[in-house]
Amino acid sequence: MVPPLARRQLKKPGCTSIARFARGYLMKHRSMIMLLALSATLAACGMPDFYFMNGKIIMIGNQLTLHVSGTPDASISSAGDFNIKGKAVPVTAPQRGLLMLYYQHVEDIRERSTAMSKAEEATNKETAEHDGKLDPGQQPSGNKHSTCQDEASLKAVQDQLVTQMPAFLPYANIFGSDDCGKH
Repeated sequence: MVPPLARRQLKKPGCTSIARFARGYLMKHRSMIMLLALSATLAACGMPDFYFMNGKIIMIGNQLTLHVSGTPDASISSAGDFNIKGKAVPVTAPQRGLLMLYYQHVEDIRERSTAMSKAEEATNKETAEHDGKLDPGQQPSGNKHSTCQDEASLKAVQDQLVTQMPAFLPYANIFGSDDCGKH
């Protein structure tokens, strides 16, 4: 049994027609709405976790992709698998170890970079809260581990890969000998 006041509300032409229109619109366009929601979700899944060396090294999940102009993309998995243009390249146990080390170095750089960004953000927020002035004891300390040190260690692994693995040769110049001097 519907109370009389509610019955009067249901009989109002504006309320029911708007509800019918909205329901009809959603039903008519629900496949498009679902498609857009699914597209947005899938697009977010393919976003890189980390860009390094101006996009020459990109990390998505547990896959590292190497981009060198004029050369097909190569990928290194966390397990040391090496693929060029989507095709697996056979690797020996020592080569796999070096590939895993290369991957691990990039992952360490990503984690350190993320931590440094968060620390810098916190410092900036704290500075803003204190009218741009920090006490001398609160000044941010310098990087204990510089990007140049990270790049140098990654370059050393890259050079070992080049000498032991001919298929890695096209990717030998991702890190040049004087990259740290350019920063």
